[in-house]
Amino acid sequence: MAQIPQGSQIPQGYQRLDGSSRHPQQSATLLGPADANENVTVTIVLRRRPDGPPMPDPESYVNTPPSQRQRLPADEFAALYGALPADIDRVTDFANSNDLTIVESNAARRTVALSGTVAQFNQAFAVNLCNYEHEVVRRPGDDPQAETYRGRDGYIHVPEDLSESIVGVFGLDNRRITKRNGGDPPNTTTITVPQIMSLYRFPTNSAAGQTIGIFSENGYLTSDITEYYATLPGLTAPTLTDVSIDADNDGTPDSETTQDICIAATAAPGASIAVYFTRNSQKGWVDLVQRVAHPDPGDPICSVLSSSYYVSNGDDKKTLADEGVSRAWVTALSMAFRDAAVQGVTVCIASGDTGTESKVGDGKAHVQYPASDPWILSVGGTTVGNVSGASFSEYVWNDTFFGGIPGATGGGISDFFPLPPYQRRAGVPPSLNDRHSGRGVPDVAANASPNSGFPVIVGGAPAVGNGTSASAPLWAGLIAVINAAIGHNVGFVNPALYTLGSSAFRDIVGAPGPADNGLKGVAGYPAHPGWDACTGWGSINGTALLAGLRRLFSPGHHDPH
Repeated sequence: MAQIPQGSQIPQGYQRLDGSSRHPQQSATLLGPADANENVTVTIVLRRRPDGPPMPDPESYVNTPPSQRQRLPADEFAALYGALPADIDRVTDFANSNDLTIVESNAARRTVALSGTVAQFNQAFAVNLCNYEHEVVRRPGDDPQAETYRGRDGYIHVPEDLSESIVGVFGLDNRRITKRNGGDPPNTTTITVPQIMSLYRFPTNSAAGQTIGIFSENGYLTSDITEYYATLPGLTAPTLTDVSIDADNDGTPDSETTQDICIAATAAPGASIAVYFTRNSQKGWVDLVQRVAHPDPGDPICSVLSSSYYVSNGDDKKTLADEGVSRAWVTALSMAFRDAAVQGVTVCIASGDTGTESKVGDGKAHVQYPASDPWILSVGGTTVGNVSGASFSEYVWNDTFFGGIPGATGGGISDFFPLPPYQRRAGVPPSLNDRHSGRGVPDVAANASPNSGFPVIVGGAPAVGNGTSASAPLWAGLIAVINAAIGHNVGFVNPALYTLGSSAFRDIVGAPGPADNGLKGVAGYPAHPGWDACTGWGSINGTALLAGLRRLFSPGHHDPH
């Protein structure tokens, strides 16, 4: 592929922005320079104020009951953990000196949004924005489609006096980074969401007063939700609110968004659903998570956020770079997830549907990002079968569907993130690749196999929700129910789950089911009693989990570890 060199001369007094390097997609063809007059909006993410107190550490989420945690108003959060006013002022001066328009600044989110033309941004950040074309496959079995995007090759550059203040600049490059978990619906033996709730012993209380956020890049039809609920006598469809970040509900019946709404809402009867629409870009992800953590006036106040989308098939340096994901962006998004934790929001993300192979194709074991982030609840998958009344069997998800397409729960050891404190006593194994220690994935699991999927309605037709795209919203619904039962948001629940351990879950072991989550010749991590890198602690035992959390958060309880 022809290359356009890193553009204009780097101005005196500028330096590279650490972690900002991006390269064209491997299969991309250079079309030429981007239109100099094209309008662009970027989000600049700033550091946390260095004069503020330390953020709560993971252990504090066990030792501080939810009743003693308060969601902070924007001004209080900004004063403690937000951006320095001086940093915002420096970015404002930088924008003015480059004739860029300040769209918005938000100290709590630590963001400044700027707009301008391609030519202005090329000059301001010493980059060379170009147009590229590459082929994408939306789902397994789909034909490749040509897609164009605006991108860059190399680093962003900023004035030296801003280099320590800026974490990242997102929006110059608008390539699609979001991918989907879950496949289009096959013909399967299905289990309804109310059935799985009964098998998993969900608490029976209402989730009224809770709001579950759904990450979406496409649309849904309210008629599909109405028709779906018509198949569930006695249940009432949720109140739905659309929140536009930089995209809208386009009215197309997207299977991913629709199944997430149906599963989460059914699992949390009485809860409201807020669907957040954003472009599937680095900027879109950061803006969405920050909007949930720090809502605009009039926005829904979410206690849970669920995403069945993901960004990168691996979180190692090479795979992130190959898929157009900058290190600065992973850092910025992880900071946003940590904000959500402080604000009492549980973020549930699907761990992936392609086992350790994870569609990378290099023979090594990989974990998807952002499912590997230590500040989110990573949700893996199981297969449920032999259902007879309240009795059933459950195994690691590793099977075939669509008449022979293989699928398996994502799981393994992160290359990007070290082992978090809450996993130190969980027996997380070393990486199969080089024996390094890292964040173990997933934390928990639930029914995911297309062979035991959930009936839904998409585009007016019967469909089956499946993959870890189905297990993540199911867990989101459970968290909302638990929040309502406790009377406070459990928020960042990972440390509590690891304190409770196997006693609060259905432990999923190997035999007689699949022994591991290896796929397509790539070795997998073995399933065994206790935590493993296939299903985490296991699938849902709802009443046991609620009882364990109530006990853990009771007055006077203190985790000695």
